[in-house]
Amino acid sequence: MEDLLLVSPQSAAWMDIVARLGGADAIAASAREHGAFHRSRGVKSAEDLLRLMLAYGPGGRSLRVTAAEAAARGIADVSDVALLGRFRCGADWLTALCETVLARRALPPDDGFEPSIRLIDGSRIEGPGKTCWRLHLSYDAGRQRISDFAVTPLDRGETLDRVTLRAGETYIADRGYPQPAALRKAREAGADVLVRLTWNSLHLRDEAGQPLDWLALFATAAETGKIDRRVTVRKPRGRFEPLPLRLVIVPKPPERAEAARKTARRNAQKDQHRADPRTLEAAGYLILLTSIEAAAFQPEPLAALYRVRWQIELAFKRLKSILYLDRLPAKDPQLARAWITAHLLLALMIDDTAAELADSPP
Repeated sequence: MEDLLLVSPQSAAWMDIVARLGGADAIAASAREHGAFHRSRGVKSAEDLLRLMLAYGPGGRSLRVTAAEAAARGIADVSDVALLGRFRCGADWLTALCETVLARRALPPDDGFEPSIRLIDGSRIEGPGKTCWRLHLSYDAGRQRISDFAVTPLDRGETLDRVTLRAGETYIADRGYPQPAALRKAREAGADVLVRLTWNSLHLRDEAGQPLDWLALFATAAETGKIDRRVTVRKPRGRFEPLPLRLVIVPKPPERAEAARKTARRNAQKDQHRADPRTLEAAGYLILLTSIEAAAFQPEPLAALYRVRWQIELAFKRLKSILYLDRLPAKDPQLARAWITAHLLLALMIDDTAAELADSPP
């Protein structure tokens, strides 16, 4: 990426990027449609504007260095202030280019994973001062690549419907995601869900409509090795049709359970209150809520399926450690969005290239 401004615009590497985005004409049309490029004053074409935005974003250059290198190489003759104005108008365009890459992907082959497994998570991207954004990802577990994303201000929290929910897919998410409205949206979209819970994440009722006795459930799980039963999700206030799902509780290994309970006690002491007995007991169990039928996944395989979720944690680590997505330099909101989305565009193309290499014969 460091060389994108240094090599010829006709280099094989750059022409490959252009081809993956549909060609120069498609890039130009998309830039006009999204208000990123109207006239060639200072910057000759939408393709050159894209080079500059990638050089500024994942290329790691400042606005001033980007402008100076562009002038030295004859790519553009603009000041850093003029680039700022151009880049601020480019976030929606870069998002559209990302959607182009996602739309052009073929269906995955049968490689041992269900292609419909999607891992959901979010991560903070912090910049200068109090600048902070949230990146929401949907990650294809079978093909090991990003399948959807959203960039939002920090005050828009983590929820399943930040990304597009599609019929036939199964969405796996951690403890921050079990929210009644989002779970219902996923089910109404024809998707399955598998989320981790704490004992007080949701208002759950048993088949008789009674609140769950969590201590009794944990005792049964300890004795039998699992809990697997039907429950309904409710809301304490407002109108909400009960949502039927399946509750699964599996004991953790003894050493992990004890470590989790020590952490729960330590957190209670730090907050200067006594730990709830249900919190201490819950620390020893993996609690899952799902729409997947027991005939498809019994408790132990379901717990193994949930643990696939760590793939998305590794995806965020790669974005931050390899593409330096955690080094946002911009305070301006529109410039920050453009900077983040430029990184995601490059990440999507890297995903595709890696998949092609993996599919190639030795």
